[in-house]
Amino acid sequence: MNKYRCLIVDDEDLIIRSLEQFFEGHKGKYELIGKAYSGQEAIDLAMELKPDIVLTDIVMPGMNGIELIDVLKERLPRTIFIILTAYSDFEYAKQAIRMNVKDYIVKVPLSETDIFQALDRAAQTIHEMQAKEAELRKLNTSRLDNLYRLRRQIVSELLQGDIHPNHFPRYCDELKVNPVLNDYCFLVIQFDDEALFKKQYGQADQMIIRYGMLNVAEETLQAKAQGFVSEVRDHRIIGFVTWDSMDNATDVYKRCREFGSELIENIQRYMKQVVHVGFSSRRNGWATAADSFGQASELLRDVYYSVGTGQVYAKQPSHSAQPGDEDTIRMWFQEISRKLAPETKFDDLKGKLSRIAHYAREHHIPEPRMSVLLRKFMDDVRQKIVVWKLVVDPAPYVLEEGMKFEQQWSRVLAYINDCLSQRHAPVRSEISKAKQYIEDNIAERLTLDEVAEYVNLVPSYFSTLFKKLENENFVDYVNRRKIEKALALLKEKDYSNLQLSKLVGIHNERYFCTLFKHLYGLPPQKFRKTYL
Repeated sequence: MNKYRCLIVDDEDLIIRSLEQFFEGHKGKYELIGKAYSGQEAIDLAMELKPDIVLTDIVMPGMNGIELIDVLKERLPRTIFIILTAYSDFEYAKQAIRMNVKDYIVKVPLSETDIFQALDRAAQTIHEMQAKEAELRKLNTSRLDNLYRLRRQIVSELLQGDIHPNHFPRYCDELKVNPVLNDYCFLVIQFDDEALFKKQYGQADQMIIRYGMLNVAEETLQAKAQGFVSEVRDHRIIGFVTWDSMDNATDVYKRCREFGSELIENIQRYMKQVVHVGFSSRRNGWATAADSFGQASELLRDVYYSVGTGQVYAKQPSHSAQPGDEDTIRMWFQEISRKLAPETKFDDLKGKLSRIAHYAREHHIPEPRMSVLLRKFMDDVRQKIVVWKLVVDPAPYVLEEGMKFEQQWSRVLAYINDCLSQRHAPVRSEISKAKQYIEDNIAERLTLDEVAEYVNLVPSYFSTLFKKLENENFVDYVNRRKIEKALALLKEKDYSNLQLSKLVGIHNERYFCTLFKHLYGLPPQKFRKTYL
């Protein structure tokens, strides 16, 4: 007979004690594993204990029961919820039922019969869910899509702690996986820009592309190593990879780099998607899977600093990376904002700003902390400029979620440059908006009609206005910014001419080289050899 693990949540001690007495009399079927007196305490306990059933009051100080259920349903999709309510809370009860809460109990007076019947209904639901899952696991896994689906379910549960590592081998036969996991590296494959991927493709196309990526990753792995890949609940592809000999950390690192590069190349070639791959260090056994997943995912945070092409992230042997000192960047930002004055020219700041950007890239300041530093700096700049009253109050600086460092930094520079430029020659807001659009989409093919439409101007008028205010026609301006971007990329890495041209949205390599030579006097590769 199954025993169901229960958590009770109520801010009234009397109700808690009454429920405890009920569970004392039903230990054979229902086990009380915890009690909480507030919503936040309940969340912490539930994430630790993972109960089968949660009985919660609706009206509590701070987080109410509805909000608690909303949070936990996302994190614990298998948990069944029962709400406790007074008659005056009936509207809340109806709202909870619309959220697919299993049942509600009127707690004044609190009826043991009502509690028992509600728990039995919850238990029946859990039993039906488990029966369906058991049936799913028994499906014929000869078809690859069923195998991937099953792997996604079981591996996700392993990584989330819903399946104990010691129990995982019992599923390995169905998953077509070796039950013994000796030395391995955990890999995580992540989109370069998942937000853009979701924007570009509908749900059906997304599923097809992800399925194709799984096939490519599986075939690449089987050709070069042993192990298996799977998708997990957050739509990332993960894998367990082992080679015939993993003699030392240097050999493991080299193999990870080579295999990761091949994965990136194959997914780019066959699925037209840019991805990054992170590898954990060498581990052993299923019990290390969750920690290895965390380590590989942590390395992928450096994707924030990537530019356009897929990268492999693996822990280097005997390399203990010293994290960048964000206090140094904070101090430099404060120094700039403190010395900012009406007579300051943007060129006066370029050196100091370049030093900050170089330091951030070199030391890989984590994205959450770097974004906070950028927001604080831009707020300080805005407040300073507002005080001058020499220009129209600049709009607040906004960082969009998922932006990479280069995009953020481009906006920082454009923002400061525009604010300082307006003191002497007011720039039409449409042109400022157009220039920002060009910067944000520098890797795309940009046309005058497209940008004019974006700023809501007639193309002919936009062209005339742009030339008047920028002293450069639209096409020349866009080409110049693309070539300047290409030079910046060339300083960072030895790209081929074809790679550079694609990264800046010029798909004719010869035309790209002509533009580069026109601006800098030499073709890209000769320029690099001569000056870089």
